[in-house]
Amino acid sequence: MSAISRADLHCHSTASDVSKLGVARSLGLPECATPPEEVYALARRRGMDFVTITDHDSIAGVLEIADRPGVFVSEELTTRFAGEPQAVHVLCYGITPDDHEWLQAHAQDVELIAAYLAEREIVSALAHPFFAVAAPLEPRHRRRLAELFGIWEVRNGSRAPELNQPAATYIDTRGGIGIGGSDDHAGVDVARTWSQTPAAATPAEFLAHIRAGRVTTGGDQGSAAKWAHAAVALAIRSLPAAAADARPQPERVLGILERLMDESEARGGDATSELGPADAGALLGAWLGAVAPGMDGHMLLRALQGGGCTHAGLARRARHVHERRLHDAVERTLAAATSGTPGDWIDAALQVFDACVPVIPYLPATAFLARETVRLSARTSGPSRIAVIADGIGEMHGVTRAVQKIRELGVPGFEVEVLGTDAGVDRRLPAVIDAAVPFGEGLRLGVPGLPCVINALVEGGFDLVHVCAPGPAGVTALLAARFLGLPVAGAYHTELAAYAGIRTGDAALGRNVAAAIGAFYAQCRVVLSPSAASDLRLGELGIAAERIARWDRGVDADGFSAPRRARPEDGRIDVLYAGRLTREKGTGLLVETIELARARDPRIQLLLAGAGPEEPAIRARLGDAVCCLGWLEADELAAAYASADAFLFCSQTDTFGQVILEAQASALPVLAVDAGGPAELIEDGRTGLLRPPAAEALADALVALAADPVRRGALGRAARAAVRDRSWDASLARLAAGWSRALGDDGAMTRRAA
Repeated sequence: MSAISRADLHCHSTASDVSKLGVARSLGLPECATPPEEVYALARRRGMDFVTITDHDSIAGVLEIADRPGVFVSEELTTRFAGEPQAVHVLCYGITPDDHEWLQAHAQDVELIAAYLAEREIVSALAHPFFAVAAPLEPRHRRRLAELFGIWEVRNGSRAPELNQPAATYIDTRGGIGIGGSDDHAGVDVARTWSQTPAAATPAEFLAHIRAGRVTTGGDQGSAAKWAHAAVALAIRSLPAAAADARPQPERVLGILERLMDESEARGGDATSELGPADAGALLGAWLGAVAPGMDGHMLLRALQGGGCTHAGLARRARHVHERRLHDAVERTLAAATSGTPGDWIDAALQVFDACVPVIPYLPATAFLARETVRLSARTSGPSRIAVIADGIGEMHGVTRAVQKIRELGVPGFEVEVLGTDAGVDRRLPAVIDAAVPFGEGLRLGVPGLPCVINALVEGGFDLVHVCAPGPAGVTALLAARFLGLPVAGAYHTELAAYAGIRTGDAALGRNVAAAIGAFYAQCRVVLSPSAASDLRLGELGIAAERIARWDRGVDADGFSAPRRARPEDGRIDVLYAGRLTREKGTGLLVETIELARARDPRIQLLLAGAGPEEPAIRARLGDAVCCLGWLEADELAAAYASADAFLFCSQTDTFGQVILEAQASALPVLAVDAGGPAELIEDGRTGLLRPPAAEALADALVALAADPVRRGALGRAARAAVRDRSWDASLARLAAGWSRALGDDGAMTRRAA
């Protein structure tokens, strides 16, 4: 006889057949689908000396095997605090059918239940004590439960170590007794988690050891992968094989995921006819085909049971398939973008969806784990944590400047981390592919995998996600936040639809991009707009006015100042432009304006502080009349502003115009096109000049400025005075207000209690 005895004290069979989640019932998925005899066989094969089944409020399953050696009758009782919404699960061991009937009849009062169990010396344990069966338990409930039940489940095989640890700590601190069990619902992990006592000859003796505290726990704990594979195993056991040509529909899969997230939070839901077993079967078939090619579901189930396939290994395989497919899908999407045909776009979008199929089962599992972890977090107060998701932080310079200031100065009342695929962020996301942006003329962005983004958001313990742009990282983070139940604030920095139309000359493509951008920002709780012009554009994209908040930018008025002027008076009139040299920035209009102006005043020279794909064409047209300075930063950029005579800005697509603020702070007279955000930064005739987007009108104004140094000085001084109050501190305070609004706070910047 062995010196020890073991039993899995928490597992389920087909008797726990009705799921509380309406979406599961709609899809034809039960609470558990393992026949009792299979539970018994697995437990014995894995070295259990005694076997029990703890079905939810039922003993029907365990009664089917009650005549077999080493079996004792048990159940997982759902009981409540009388008159309150809080409920708990109590594992009741070695009971009779009469005990079961009494327990079910009095389940609405946990005090009566505890008294009955104590009076009859029935060994019982509080299952997963920190899991909210219904309404979350308050500290007073948990204190009372510790008084009522001296035995708690401290190793639950379906819950991750961080979720089991609080119960183990609580019991250890109070001198209680801890037990363990697999909490298996799918017939994969039965008896891989157990309770161990000194050798016992009978179930009664085994339970007596537990009552006396002579028990330890062992075996596996849970993970998101285990949760995901349990759902897959339930589907394999319960659903008929999908038709060979069945293909999961993206909108229906999204519906499944959304209902899973909503109903898991509510701990229940109604079955509907919107989704059915065919939807679950199609998704299961596609997942198996991607992750386990050549195997049917039952072959995979046997591999998981037999140990030939581990949870961690299968999850890694799924992630690798996802990343490989996503790489291929991105390349195809880029090719579709250049072809522009509707069929190619649709096929590319479906391929991106197909690339996500391998990781779909893991997304809600990861989200559930994250939610439970947050609930147990000791940090229930203090600054809210914000994940700022930046795409192309080294390429998109208006966005980069704002992100730099967020990191440099901080946002009052918040802790901020910048996430992205580029170097120099606070938390770097691995990129599946570094892709050239269609029509981006040299712009490349990293594409992260969805599981990596979810894990980063979970590990960071973030309360809100701030997406800087609808780039690959931004879109992926938006999806991840949706799964995790995190609110999202979106910053509207760039007129991407206008860019697409200008760079391609394809108005239809511009409209398609606009629709995609509108769909992106529609998912954000708050959209942060830099200007009234952007407010109007967001309205055109379908964003309701009440969801738009103002976040304009600031300027370092002391860093940009006229005393930095370093150029000697040489008779030239230096006209500066700063920014990317791309078509949507109006470089064609810029060059034409300089050509017309120089024909009347040859002293005019163009200085370019920036770079981009249009630089060679500008050099070719203007020759010696242009000086390309490249990208300038900090003091060099400030000196370039201060040493110029005027600033010319011909973009019609800017949402704000950060460089205009910098020029104004440098007391530099600004001439700009009367369009978009820049038009709101200039009071025409007093702090700068606004003209229609026509080369003749702009050239006339530029020639007049070149001839009138007194007016240049007056405009520059007025502009500098106008921007003195546009500080970065004020800008970041407005950003804080927008984040607070997205969190649902009325100005309070503290984390809600979990």
